[in-house]
Amino acid sequence: MRPEVIGLPSSKNKLSEAGSLVDRLVVLIRDAIVTGEYPPDAHIRVNKIAKEYGVSMIPVREALARLLASRLVRVEPNRGYFVAPKPTSEEFAQFVQFREMFETSAVSLGFDNVTEAEIKSLRRLNEKMRKIACSEKKNTKIKWARLNGAFHQTLVDLAQNVFISDQYQSLSFDHMHFQLARAYEIEFTNLTLLVEQHNGMIEAFEKHDRQLVLSRLSEHINNLRLTD
Repeated sequence: MRPEVIGLPSSKNKLSEAGSLVDRLVVLIRDAIVTGEYPPDAHIRVNKIAKEYGVSMIPVREALARLLASRLVRVEPNRGYFVAPKPTSEEFAQFVQFREMFETSAVSLGFDNVTEAEIKSLRRLNEKMRKIACSEKKNTKIKWARLNGAFHQTLVDLAQNVFISDQYQSLSFDHMHFQLARAYEIEFTNLTLLVEQHNGMIEAFEKHDRQLVLSRLSEHINNLRLTD
């Protein structure tokens, strides 16, 4: 069976949003993969995307290279780029294990740096997630993944260490939130539980209880393990 060939959505105005051209192409391709608009194993034509958006093939290739690191895209020699299969339970469990080690270490290091402004920021992000938890709109997964990524990036940034923050991004932890959204059917109860776990972490920060924050963060991350 030949893989489906895909281009990008036709709404060119999306390329006018903030960020570099490569950044915007990354978002467009990634979102199409997460929503299922680009199915697993579909062939991604670089020249088709470049022509559709009136850009050269260079930024398209750069965007796909970034997504390759996130495992949302795979490459075959002499054939090009394809949408990667959804992660298996075992693959995702290994990623979650690594993420737990990374995030809990960063939060432990930066715990004493948390400010009232950062706690308020976490609450704002979580309230936005609460509002979309029961949404059945097509882009619910995308909105959720972006907000969830921002929430956890805020936690990691508490370490106030540019190398830790950069590694969080370069190791594709941010994209892991999109892999989660792609890997299984998100239901209202799933999202509600994650919101409440976020809230539990925020309350622990307000109590200035380091161990409680770390235990709740660990529980929260491990709650994301997939089952077949």
